[in-house]
Amino acid sequence: MKRLFVLLAASILAAPAIFSPIAVGQAAPKPTPEQLAKTYEEDQLSLEACGVPRNAADDYRPTPLTPDQTRAHRLPASDNFKLDVVASGLPNPWALAFLPSGNYLVTIRGEGLRVVSADGKTSAPVAGTPPIKNAIRLLGMHDVILDRDFAINRTVYLAFVTTPEGKPPTGYIVNAKLSADEKSLENYTILKEQAGMIPRRIVQGTDGRLYIHTAEVITPYVTVQNMASPQGKLLRLNTNGSIPGDNPFAPMATADPAIWALGFRDPQGMAIDPKTGELWTIENEPRGGDELNVVHAGRNYGFPLISYGRDNDGKLLNGGLTQKAGLEQPVYFWTPSVALSGMTIYSGNAFPAWKGDVFAGGLSGMQLIRLKMENGRVAGEEKLLRDKCKRIRDVRQGPDGLLYILTDDANGEIWRLSPKS
Repeated sequence: MKRLFVLLAASILAAPAIFSPIAVGQAAPKPTPEQLAKTYEEDQLSLEACGVPRNAADDYRPTPLTPDQTRAHRLPASDNFKLDVVASGLPNPWALAFLPSGNYLVTIRGEGLRVVSADGKTSAPVAGTPPIKNAIRLLGMHDVILDRDFAINRTVYLAFVTTPEGKPPTGYIVNAKLSADEKSLENYTILKEQAGMIPRRIVQGTDGRLYIHTAEVITPYVTVQNMASPQGKLLRLNTNGSIPGDNPFAPMATADPAIWALGFRDPQGMAIDPKTGELWTIENEPRGGDELNVVHAGRNYGFPLISYGRDNDGKLLNGGLTQKAGLEQPVYFWTPSVALSGMTIYSGNAFPAWKGDVFAGGLSGMQLIRLKMENGRVAGEEKLLRDKCKRIRDVRQGPDGLLYILTDDANGEIWRLSPKS
């Protein structure tokens, strides 16, 4: 373990924090009593509404480094949309992509891939999808995205974890061609494969490269800060699986050259800001401390060395340390946890008042979160769809400028938010 942290100290790029007028170690102003009272009340159990707890009910309230880092003031309730159910009967869907045909490509955690038509009909499983075995808890089919030149090359990218014959659970990033009739995958190619890797989300950056977020959820999380491991990292690959020459740790002999940034626990949402090109992510920590981050090359986002949450057993992580020189602070965090999953930064014309806002789903939180952003900081928060009592797994903006949501249960649904008439 000592050798691991010596290696870490030699490898981390101690870049300056992307914000912080308050010096590390200096006490930050606490949120006002009124702000805390309202948000704390919202965070508590909602048994009357849904019959299950939305959040872990406890009083742990770490002090943020900056006042706007958590518990932003609540925005007025939005009444500018209606909700339609596009499709139902999807067994634990995980991710959604939009095909040029108007159909939806949906990953199903336990089986692979299906196509849902614009009128809500679900296809048989797409043939040629990699086999998914033992899709329990963290395993199974996760993300799918289309190549930005999909109309020309028909290429899709998939992230999943399965258990090959005679091997431990193994994570894969693959590409394949979706047939013109949308019934099968062809020319399936492995871009990265590693035992124990848990790839969660993929985006294609403005540079055309693939960015893959991976998780590490097993205590004591030793692989997160281990530069030889792809777990708990943001990886960057060329679309053919090769390593970009400008990856920050590529010259380091003991590091996985695919690593772009490190220090993450369970990131389940990722989006490119359409205005700035910056990469934003959301991340679940064990028991509170869920994060919103803007991720830059070579930086260390801290887990488990710092955290605004605790471990699943209630014990403090690294003695409760929440800040440390050389480790990035989250732009925003949630304590208690809402179990973030799925993310988009809205840029459409259907909802002008929402332009530039971050939307994220909540699993245990059973909500759609809207964050009003100003100059890269959270200026307000709204919790939508809490009355639906559904785990929200994915949130995407469609090519029509509407918002689409996947719910996560045995009878998962696709929802569409559109403006009221």
